[in-house]
Formats: sequence, structure tokens, C-alpha cells
Amino acid sequence: MATPPGGSTWRSAAAIALATVIALTSLTLGISQTSVAAPPVHLTAWTIGPDEPSYYRKDNLVTAVDELNKQLAAQGGSEQVALEATFVTGGGEAWGAYKQRFVLAAQSGKAPDIVATGEEDIAAWAAAGYVAPLDAYVKKYAQFADVISTLWNATKYDGRIYAIPQDVEARPLYFNMPLLEKLGWSREKAAGLPKAIEAGQFTLTDLLKTAKDAQDKNLVAAGHGWWIRPINGPDYYMYYEAFGGRMSDASGKLLLDTKALRNEYTFFHDAVDTYKVTPKDIIGTDWNSWHQVVVDRQVLFTQCGTWCWAQWLKQYKMPADVLQATYGFALVPPGERGGRPITLSHPIVYMISKDSQHADLAARILALATTPALNARHAVASGHLAILQDEAKVPQYAQDRFAAATTYMLKYTTFLPNNKDFGTYDQAMWLGLSAVIAGQMSPDQAVQTVTQQMRTNLGDNVVIR
Repeated sequence: MATPPGGSTWRSAAAIALATVIALTSLTLGISQTSVAAPPVHLTAWTIGPDEPSYYRKDNLVTAVDELNKQLAAQGGSEQVALEATFVTGGGEAWGAYKQRFVLAAQSGKAPDIVATGEEDIAAWAAAGYVAPLDAYVKKYAQFADVISTLWNATKYDGRIYAIPQDVEARPLYFNMPLLEKLGWSREKAAGLPKAIEAGQFTLTDLLKTAKDAQDKNLVAAGHGWWIRPINGPDYYMYYEAFGGRMSDASGKLLLDTKALRNEYTFFHDAVDTYKVTPKDIIGTDWNSWHQVVVDRQVLFTQCGTWCWAQWLKQYKMPADVLQATYGFALVPPGERGGRPITLSHPIVYMISKDSQHADLAARILALATTPALNARHAVASGHLAILQDEAKVPQYAQDRFAAATTYMLKYTTFLPNNKDFGTYDQAMWLGLSAVIAGQMSPDQAVQTVTQQMRTNLGDNVVIR
């Protein structure tokens, strides 16, 4: 084909004409070549209840991402964030599978950017290099300054912050007020039980005696005087501490107080074998069956976290007026008269994976999720307590009877130690306690077994006295 006159000049003119047509067409269609959206930055977050009402552990992150994207757009940039968030529910068994899944993901370099878990995982995961220190972010974002200061103690390992508090709870003793009145207690005395416990006037032994009295008078069935947690969990350390035990010393080293342990094991032996107010086979009871017994008002005393209140209302459909008229709540009584009552908090925390490619964005999301309004809606919906100083002022929280009435318990709370060997310590303690409850060991045998196991498996990493 012959080349047109003017060759390259013709081609340049044609190119200019074509570009002009494209530009005019783009303007007509409202399309800007410079405003084509960039692909969003993808982050992942894993969260867990395992109780169903704790869904805001995920949803608060989603809300925070919406706010983050508004801020990014207002700053004039094209960057946006997309968050893939999951929420795991189920009984206590769900924890083990969830944690194992994270460990395997971290070991293979496929961990989520953000993970929610219990504070007891901080030490082990930080020591293994699975999660990143967050001190710089805590200083950078003003939202974190509102966190109740004592909660930061539960987020540290080796002097550094590795987690952001998501929520906190207490683990009350629940008591059936109508049954206490049938025992001959006045309404005022029943309602005043929390104050009596706080003053050290009602002890763990008093609890067993009162429960037996209810059984003897056929107000509850045998073994329904006092129901305890049906699986291992932090709750049981409250009873060890109620008798003066401590899990760690001033240096942070794990501590086993054999006198307190013997008193704790003797108390549980008495509950099952002497007073017979707790079933010998309660360990292993299905959680749904356990909760249904409480909802059906078939027990005098039970011990469960504050989140159980929300579960009874929402998951097990107990009418609010019936629940409020039936169960009061108090601290766990002291082991001896005049002693200090106790509860234990097991904060759920957010951590950022060490291998996250978007740690700065993940931290910004956590900051935007740590607000009084978002934390208050989670606390009220799931039966948890305030983690922020200004959270209790949020009307939704301030007007919630249960939240307002249990917040004082945080003055008496303790935490599990952030020690990488705590899992080994916990296994030994539970072996002894579960054997006592099942009648497989006497308290003395159990203490000897636990002591030997800790000496063998922990060596100098535990102080035994």
C-alpha cells in the first residue's frame, strides 16, 4: 500500500484526533482517566465468641473500616481498604481449634492481619514471633489513651505491649433469690448477699452449707445446689486465689502455693463428696444442657461469666423480667470469714500478626474500633464490662442495669499471668482439680501429683512453696 503524503505527520495527526475523541467521549460519559479506582488493600481479621452475642468483636472492625475509608477519601487519596472478617461461635471447645488454626497459619506465613483471642496467648505467641509489638501505635493513636490503665497489664510480655484490649468481664456467683426466700431468707437478706460477700461475711463454706440446706428441703434436686463450669477455664483460679493462692510472683515467674491449692481442692471435694451439692460427673456436661438447667431455674447457686447473662437472654430466650427477678449476682466469696472476695477477668484482645504486610492500616483499624460508642454496644449486647474510661458515660451502657451493677467487680479482679509456660502450668492444675471433682484422687494426692508434674515439666520456671 502506498504511504500517504506526509507519512509520519499524517499518523501523528490521526493519533491526536483519536485521543481527542476518547477524551470527549470520557467527558460525555463522566469517566476520568485519572480517577480510575485502585484495587482496595485487602486485610483479614479472625474473631471468636465463642458465645453468640459477642458478634461485635467482628462487626466493630467492619464499622471501623467504613470509617477508615471515609477518612482516606477525605484525605484525597485513592487508597481504600477491604476487610475480610470472620467470627467463630460454639462451646468452649471452639477455642482449641481456633487457636491451633492461628498457630498453623502463623507458622506457614498465612496468618490473618488481625486476630482476636484471650490474653493468655500473648506470651506464647509473642515469644514465638507470631505477633508484633504495638507500643508505637499505642502512643500514636489517641483512642488508646482512654483504655482503663490496669488493662494494659494484661497485654504485655517482656515489658512490651502486644495487644489491644477488646473487652473485659467479671465471673460472678449467680444466686436464685426466690429459692433463698423459700429457705427462710428475707427479701432484704437475699438482695443483700452481694454486700455480705464483699464484706467477707459470707464464705465459700457458707455457700456449700446453704446449697445443702436447699437440697435437704427439696427446693432443688440432689446435686443442683451449686453448678460449676463444665470444662476447664480461667474461672477455677478464682477459688485457688480465694484461699490465698497466687499464679505468679513479683518477678513474673509462675508460682504454686501448695497450701492454697490443697484448700481449693478440699473445697471442691467437699462440694462433690461431703455436701453433695455438685454432681461428680458435671465435668463434660454439654454447655447447652448446662445453660438450660440454669434458665429453667433448677439450681440455687451457679458460677459463670457476665457474658452468660446475655446468653440467657438472647441465646436461651429467658424473658428479661424473669431473669432479673430470679438471679442476683455477686463476687466469688472469700475462703475464710473476713477475707477478700474475688473475681477474674480474661480480657479478649486484638493482636496484629508479625507477618502482616499492612500493620499500619491494621493498627489504625483497631484504633477506630476502640471508641466508647462501639465498645459500649458490644458490652451491652454481650454481657461484658467497660474497657474505656468514657465508655460508662455512653447512655446505652449507663442505662443498662446489669452492666452498671457489675462494673464494681473490676475493683476485685485478677488476670492470668502472661507467661509462655502458663499452658503447662494450667494443664497440671486442671489435671489435679478434675481428678478431685471426679473422685479419682483425694485432695492430698492431687496436690502431690500437680507438684511433681510442675517440677518435672517446668523445673526452675516455677516457684513451689
